[in-house]
Amino acid sequence: MSCDDHRLVAAHVAAGQFFREQLLQSRAGWATAHLTQRGLEHLVRTTSHWNVGYAPDGWSRLVDHLRSRGFDDETLLASGLAKATKNGYLIDRFRDRIMFPAWDSGQMLVGFVGRSRGGRPKYLNSPTTRIYRKSDTLVGLAEQRDLLEGSATPVVVEGPMDAAAVDQLSRLTSHGWAGLAVCGTALSYGQATMVRQYSDGDTVIVAVDSDSAGRTAALRWLDHLSTFFKRVQVAELPSGHDPSSLLATPDRLFEALSSARPLAELAIEVEMARWSRILDHISGRVNALRRVAPLVARLPQDRVAAQVVELAELLQLDREIVSREVVETLDRPVRRRVPDSPTDPPAGLGAPGNSPTP
Repeated sequence: MSCDDHRLVAAHVAAGQFFREQLLQSRAGWATAHLTQRGLEHLVRTTSHWNVGYAPDGWSRLVDHLRSRGFDDETLLASGLAKATKNGYLIDRFRDRIMFPAWDSGQMLVGFVGRSRGGRPKYLNSPTTRIYRKSDTLVGLAEQRDLLEGSATPVVVEGPMDAAAVDQLSRLTSHGWAGLAVCGTALSYGQATMVRQYSDGDTVIVAVDSDSAGRTAALRWLDHLSTFFKRVQVAELPSGHDPSSLLATPDRLFEALSSARPLAELAIEVEMARWSRILDHISGRVNALRRVAPLVARLPQDRVAAQVVELAELLQLDREIVSREVVETLDRPVRRRVPDSPTDPPAGLGAPGNSPTP
């Protein structure tokens, strides 16, 4: 990292301290009220290990503060913390938002994710800069380091508040879970690498929103996470909930995480459902097998045999045929396709219309 990049990190550290002070000073503000209502009151305690803050509602509160700390305008613009108006004035990028720090693979503060109170896009990320790319950062990484070093199971979630909710539940129940947020429905190879880098175990849990977008996201994450973890599991949340909304009833979130099952099982069910209408034809059954075989190969080793038996019965194929296809798929490149919409097949999963059918 160059000297200029270190200066950008220093600007983010100073901004993080400023945001934190603003949150602690505005006890009666909406940000504190919102976090408390969501069961995340620990975030506004002075003893919190989370550096969550608040970007005040003003045009240049942060800009003025950072200038007073010796940061020049070129640094403020390059950091993405400020932007220029048409008249050339510098204003804050984040205003009236709850602020979550975003950490890179070295646990350096390189960006932020800001949550609004409503009326605007819910989340606003730092822009891409020399030190920040959303796909190379995680929210919660530094805050969860003690849990991860204590062999906690990483729980990959979509939003920053979901990560904080998992952390809160883990500390309330003394259970080993550590929430890490990718801040969206996409998980990159780099983010999966970071999760692996700070985890000593063989298991990772995916806990995303229960809507169709969240379900699709979970399936898309299977490829990257399977590269690094032997057991990639999914916590299936009640309809209409995400981890942060479930924190109001901790028992339900605890049950969802405790009963997590292999994500590949969910992927197999979703794929088989797409082929159900043509399984009365042998060609349909064979093509379905070819699609799900790579997913079977990603199941925990102790679950593969049972899945082979189940597929053989469902597809009315000999078990040896199913077993051979699963084994052979390990040496065959997996076809990947990026979904165009939540109803499209996740990456790595084909659709009946994309293969020869009767």
